[in-house]
Parts: sequence; C-alpha cells; structure tokens
Amino acid sequence: MRSILKHIAVALVLLSGHFALLNGQAKGTFEVTNIPGISSSSDDMAPVIMSDGILFCSNRKTNPFLTKKNLEGVRLYELYYAPFNGDGKPVSPVRFAPNLVRDANIGPASVTTDGNTLWFTRNNSEGRKLGKNQPNRLGIFTAKRSGSQWTDITPFEFNNPDYNLSFPYVSADGRYLFFCSDMSGGQGRYDIYMCEYIDGHWTKPQNLGPEVNSSAAEIHPFLHSSGRLYFASDRPGGKGGLDIWYSSLAYGSWTKPVDMDEPVNSEADDFAFYAAQGGMQGYFTSNRRNFNDNIYSFISTIIRWSACDGIQKNSYCYEFIEENALKQDTLKTGFRWEWDFGDGTRATGITAEHCFSGPGVYDISLDIVNLVTKGIEKRQASYELEITDIEQPVITCPDTIKAGETLILNAGATYLPGMKIARYYWNFGDETVATGLEVSKVFALPGRYNIQLIVSSVPDAGGVVREVCVCKDIEVSGD
Repeated sequence: MRSILKHIAVALVLLSGHFALLNGQAKGTFEVTNIPGISSSSDDMAPVIMSDGILFCSNRKTNPFLTKKNLEGVRLYELYYAPFNGDGKPVSPVRFAPNLVRDANIGPASVTTDGNTLWFTRNNSEGRKLGKNQPNRLGIFTAKRSGSQWTDITPFEFNNPDYNLSFPYVSADGRYLFFCSDMSGGQGRYDIYMCEYIDGHWTKPQNLGPEVNSSAAEIHPFLHSSGRLYFASDRPGGKGGLDIWYSSLAYGSWTKPVDMDEPVNSEADDFAFYAAQGGMQGYFTSNRRNFNDNIYSFISTIIRWSACDGIQKNSYCYEFIEENALKQDTLKTGFRWEWDFGDGTRATGITAEHCFSGPGVYDISLDIVNLVTKGIEKRQASYELEITDIEQPVITCPDTIKAGETLILNAGATYLPGMKIARYYWNFGDETVATGLEVSKVFALPGRYNIQLIVSSVPDAGGVVREVCVCKDIEVSGD
C-alpha cells in the first residue's frame, strides 16, 4: 500500500514507518483467509465485488518482454478481474478492460449496483505527454458498459490538475459518491469527501469533517448497507500502519471512528475494506505477509439466526368451570359453590377466574358450603393442577435505554427442562456479541436493536448440540 500511495502520484510522502511480518494473530469476530488463487509476487489491492467475481488492481508483470512503467520507472497499476469458482473463491485473474487507460495508473475502482457504470481512479494524463518533473495527479473517471466493452470514458467534473481525487465509491443506491483528495482546506494529508446526486448533477464535494477526517490520511471509503462508513487511516490509536476504521451517521453527524479488531487489523497496513451489501463477508488488503499487498477474504464469525422466536409471556391465570356443577345449578337457598385454589385463596360461584403467583402444583377443589354451619356439605370436584413456565430462553432487561448508558441483560429466567446448558450467547444486533448468564452492553448510537439470546446445550452422547433462540427489541434513545 505504501508503494501505491507514493507511485500513483499521490505525492504526499504518506505513511512512512515500520513494516511487520505477522503470524498467529488473535481470533476475533472475523475469520480471515489469504486468497492464493489470485496472489502474486507483486502488489494486489482494493478488491470490489462485481457480478460473479472481484475487480482489483495490481502492478503484476503480465508480459515477460514488456513492463509498463511511468516516467519515474515505477511499474503501473492495472485493473484485473477474477471470476468465482464453484466454491465461491476468486481465481485466474485476467486484465480488465485494457482500453480504459494507456501508459497510466488505473484503480482502485467502484461499480454501480446495476453493473453498467464503472467509477475508477486514473492519472489525469495518459501516456508520456507530461515532462518528467510535471506532476501527473490522480483524477476520477467513469465508463459505461456497452455489451462486453467499456466505453464513453468521462472525467469527473471536479477533477483538478492542482490536486488528487481518488478512491471513488458510489453508494448502492447511486445517490452518494465518496472519494479522497488532498485539496486545500481539508483536515489532514488526505481526506474523505462526499457528493450527492441531485436533479441529474453531483453537488460540490463536502469534506466529512473532523469526526471522520484527521491530521493523518483517510483513504478507501466504503459505505455498507448497515450505514457504517469504512475507511483506512494511519491516525494514532490503531494497531499500526494503516488500519481499517468505521463511523456511522447519527442525527446528521458522523460518530467517532472505531478501529476494527484483529485479525482484520494488524501491525502492518490494512486497508480497502469491502463487504457484500446485506452481509458481513468480503475482502480487504494487507501487507502482513512478505511486505507485499495481498488480498484477503473475511467472514464474520458472529452467530446470528435468520429468525428467532419472540419471548412468550408466561400466564398463570385460569378460568375454572365444573361441568357437573353447571348441571346442578338449582341449589336451595342456604348453600353456595366455593372454589379452593390450593394457594390460600378461595372464590365463590360455579365458575371462577384466578391468577396464581407462579409455577407450582396446586390442589384445586370445588365444594358445596352450608351457609348456616359454614361446613362443606359436599365436595363436588377435586383435582391437581400443575403449572409450568413456557419452555424457552428468557431475556430480562428494560425495553428502553439511553445511548451511552449501561444495559444489564440476564438470562436467569430461562426455562429449558432436560437441557444441560453449555453457553448463553448474546447478539446485540450491532455486530457485537457477549457470552454469559448476565452481561452488560452500552449502545453508542440511538435506534432499535434486535437482541438475540442463543442458548446451546452440552453435546449429547452422539455429539449433537441443541440450540434455542429468542429475540427482543430494545429502543435506544438519544436523549
């Protein structure tokens, strides 16, 4: 990554520092895997999901007799496309749309949801039109799909030869364009900007401000369907080098960025995070091995059921009717029907309603009582009533809480008879989890969160684990 920031004419002397070769990283909420099917001894970076494969840029050598270099003798980057195989893994990359550029760097790129418009970074001038000491800065360009070809190459209206525009990402709905620039008036060396598409035109670039940008470099923006804006930065507070951070828009302002845990971030450079919309699996770039930029896949290891039952409320209230007594509803004056519910309470009448305090075994009886003697004239019915809770995990916590406050959640009321519980697993609906009978959680952002409690059993003799799930919505207010 350091090489592309330097050699694609970013000309900012970015991110000088140490390199690290990392092994045995801690396992977090993501599983990370190198992709040997597309790796090379050169730099491969900035993958995006496109149709049935991934689009990425690389400065690999494809012709043993010809190496494309710029005026400084640095190998140029090109776009490559790697289709997915039957296992869903990208393999056998080929050059992508070589007509898009001639003797210039190209990439990273972004593709619209319909697959018909390509947004990409490229040097403003192609070939060797500029002198050796003239800066050939980066600009953003678009191309339109025409069958199997990409045509109608158009520069972005805000390109400027005095500064760089690069790393474009167009949102899934096509409404917002995020990109990076070192134009004057920013927060740091390289900032993230946003334009909105209104009435057929892009608005003037807006700096995302000090909530997202810093005095360091912010690059490779990506907006996920969850509302999180992912980007890379070498700001202080990360794991080292470039790290992947994310921020969310709340009440018109971006939240304080949070850096991702290992194994996504490392002591090396980690950047160009790109996830499938609607899920948390995708790709990113890192130079954690052999100092070269390589593409890694990631998938969330967080457990979340596609559907959980809501918590059913236990009811201990019953209506009592004795059919034989209904047939004898002609008692003489001086007698009455009286229910004894076995919990110290009684009620009069042939029918009665009663709510018990909780589960238990109760001896129920219906008597004919002599009003003169106060004694039982006749016991009409007597039976045993066993009341049990509904078999389910139970989440006990408030329904509402303020952002920033600590929410205590307890699973102690869980009733799963015959199940030897091994784990209580909590998914808080914001890509964070916890385990334990009682846990705490602080929601930083207001909103409605669907919390899942997944209860797992100890494996039986055959190694089978039983799991049960319930969910509950929590309202987090910003007040």
